[in-house]
Amino acid sequence: MSMEIGVFFAILAIAMLLFITGWIRADIVAILVLVALAATGVLEVEEALQGFSSEAVISIAGLLILSAGLVRSGVVRWLAERLNDIAGGSRKRLTLTSTLVPGVLSGFVSDIATVSLFIPVVLRLARKNDIHRSKLLLPIAMAALAGGNLTMIGASHNLVVNDLLRASGQPVLGFFEFAPVGIALIISFAVYTLVMGQRLLPGENEKGAAKSREDRNDLMRTYHLEDRLWEVLLLNDSAWVGKTLQEVAIGSGYGVTVLSVVRHDEPHLLNRGDFVLEKDDMLLVSGRRTRVDKLVQEHPGLKLLGHPRQPEKFPSSSGELVEVVVPPRSAVVGKTMTDLRFSSKTCLTGVAIWRADNPMRTDVGTTPLQEGDALLLYGPGDQTRSYDPRPGLLWLHKPHPQEAPRKLRHLGKWAALIMAGVIALAGFNLLPIAVAALGGAALMVLVGILPPRLVYEHVEWRTIVLVGGMYPLGVAMEKSGAAGLVSSLIADTLGTLGPHITMMGITVIALLLTQSLHGAAVAVIMTPVALDTAGLLGVEPKAFAVAVIVGAAATYLLPEGHPAPLMVQSPGSYETRDYLKFGAGLVLITLVIVAVLVPLMWPF
Repeated sequence: MSMEIGVFFAILAIAMLLFITGWIRADIVAILVLVALAATGVLEVEEALQGFSSEAVISIAGLLILSAGLVRSGVVRWLAERLNDIAGGSRKRLTLTSTLVPGVLSGFVSDIATVSLFIPVVLRLARKNDIHRSKLLLPIAMAALAGGNLTMIGASHNLVVNDLLRASGQPVLGFFEFAPVGIALIISFAVYTLVMGQRLLPGENEKGAAKSREDRNDLMRTYHLEDRLWEVLLLNDSAWVGKTLQEVAIGSGYGVTVLSVVRHDEPHLLNRGDFVLEKDDMLLVSGRRTRVDKLVQEHPGLKLLGHPRQPEKFPSSSGELVEVVVPPRSAVVGKTMTDLRFSSKTCLTGVAIWRADNPMRTDVGTTPLQEGDALLLYGPGDQTRSYDPRPGLLWLHKPHPQEAPRKLRHLGKWAALIMAGVIALAGFNLLPIAVAALGGAALMVLVGILPPRLVYEHVEWRTIVLVGGMYPLGVAMEKSGAAGLVSSLIADTLGTLGPHITMMGITVIALLLTQSLHGAAVAVIMTPVALDTAGLLGVEPKAFAVAVIVGAAATYLLPEGHPAPLMVQSPGSYETRDYLKFGAGLVLITLVIVAVLVPLMWPF
């Protein structure tokens, strides 16, 4: 073994150790790998840096921008609502839908594009259905990887294997020839996720829970709203049915505040007092229990359901809490929110006042304001973002950036058309996906969906650095001679063990290599070995070629091995151990399917 091969394996081993242990951030490890390969002379400087101009890196950047455009134009909101309709509120159906649909789509679209599209969709569905995002994000990435086994264009390494088959004089694989393997993988992965995988994935009570969820509930905890929120149901015989909120005058009569009305499981934020109530409406009100009891007792046809069954779902996906403060010498000092006609002017509702280190949650609208008071407000996202509290008030807790501004939703059809064009151009090999994605990203800006200042904010630079830094490993393995050494060892060792065991051995080796190397590099290394071994045994070479295809796609154990699982790491707050726990079962399923199905389709 030459010095270069020894140096390469030492760098690879150290990198794998750091990835698994998490002692150093993954993107920093990637940079150190790049520096080590160049500093030791294994690669020239140009070779070490070529990852940052690779198609994978450019594709990721472009697709992340496209995904942001779909979010801002409301396409993701629409798609999430359609998938939610299909799921029907069932956690099981939602889990199956969010696994099967990305899996099938990735057979025709890049798995990177599929995951970038479904990340915001799944985040929205998770919020709406009270499912922690970590329960859904990793399964969509794994299903997308499995879906690459559906068609010849499902993954780049599929084309590499087919080209090597053609170059060796063997019959090539058809476009859908190995689709049954991909179908079996997707269905098995969906069942595994539903039956066992959910228990292996982290939940909201574990370390690393998403910060956005904590932020959403922080104001609720600060103001102790959990014991002041109540659900009141309007029965069929209620005298309020057909009346407006102004007519029933709940606030002035009983000192409670109506925050929203839930109708057909959808919250309606009350921008106006002329909102007409209907039977079976559920009112979410804020106030003391004694006052809510009095309200229900004096109005037959109302039923107090108690605290919201899932208070963490408040504020709803349609509205949010914000906080302002009364500065010194403000003109609002001494006035009440009723005096200021605050609700009618701003379409925001006062929920509570923070004064002298204590929350005041009753008679909020009729309490004179004092210097230093903090006001907790609730309202639609469009209104909280357009609201300017100056000059009488100042922001204390601003609203988050809006997911889909109403003024941009008319551009949703253009965003969808742009994304469809990118998919068509890349799917039919009319343009490389990197070029198509960059063109689509530019169109998102030109159409006005994304302002230029937001384009760079939506690029996940950690992912870009990680992929660009790790890419040279594949080049170094071939250049150093490590690839040739591995090929010789595999051919000499496995060739005498029989076709079935040999095929499984090739699958396992490809699977292990793809945890740290790009699938195309694994295909380049393993396909010649697989074909040579098949020739020595006198068996069908397509079976061994498909074994390489499936193994090279099985990046289930480490996030750094492929951009798809890496892209869900940050939004899902996953750690390396989460990939290992969830992915171990997927590896076992993959090996079983290869062992059973491949010999049936291509008999030895």
